[in-house]
Amino acid sequence: MVKKKKPQIITYLVIAVLMFVFVYPFWQTIVLSFSDKIYANAPGFKFWPKEFCLDAYKAIFADNSIFIGYANTIWRTVVGTALTVSVTYLAAFAMRHRGIPGWSLINFLIVFTMFFGGGMVPTYLNIKELGLLNTRWVLVLPGVAGAWNFIIMRNFLSSIDKEMEEAAYIDGANTFQIMLRVILPLSKAVIAVIALWAVVGHWNAWFDSMVYANGKNLLVLQTVVRRLIDTGDELTASGNAATMADITPETVRAATVMVATIPILMGYPFVQKYLVQGTMVGAVKG
Repeated sequence: MVKKKKPQIITYLVIAVLMFVFVYPFWQTIVLSFSDKIYANAPGFKFWPKEFCLDAYKAIFADNSIFIGYANTIWRTVVGTALTVSVTYLAAFAMRHRGIPGWSLINFLIVFTMFFGGGMVPTYLNIKELGLLNTRWVLVLPGVAGAWNFIIMRNFLSSIDKEMEEAAYIDGANTFQIMLRVILPLSKAVIAVIALWAVVGHWNAWFDSMVYANGKNLLVLQTVVRRLIDTGDELTASGNAATMADITPETVRAATVMVATIPILMGYPFVQKYLVQGTMVGAVKG
């Protein structure tokens, strides 16, 4: 006789509780962003808006700073990600060849930066001397080269058989052709992972904007979000009486978080199939 499987009620209950713990805060934010003032201020759990209200979103987009933040964030995300992936790939491709002169020293200097940094004041002075303060480039150039991204990329490229590169040399290909036509197509998984990390990092960054580029025309989206969350009343104070009747700082904050979060969440499904593969291979090989 085939033994019946014991019901895994406890397992399902634990999973259900964990799902509620992780998912509900995000869902409540969505509900609050579409709620009116009375329902948002009411105590208790909120699973669905009592009446759909878009006044919080209207108040957000009535402020020009949200559009400036979006423009600067999109620019830094696109440019910063492209530069990060390009520089990381070029460095990793060179360092996959352990026979190059000074390989050990170069590798040590790169890894060294993971554990030791110059500090905020020296970094600020260095950026000032380079003429990057209050420019868009200060949002992308200081973080282009990352040691962790380099290690992941280098380990992944090192796992690719050297025979493929040797065969390409025999067929008459030069180093640049091998890098672009042989190794690059095989590195889509790890490139997708590095690109995803760079996109998320740039999209969520706000501290560098606050310190190095604090001009109104250089505000990034997360700086705008942070100001709204910190002050609470920044947008609501600028609304007219009709709008103020239906919004509260909680609804404005929730709507602001949704405006900042939804675009980045939409990109995950496109790179999900590469994420685990690129991370695991890049982490354990080499």
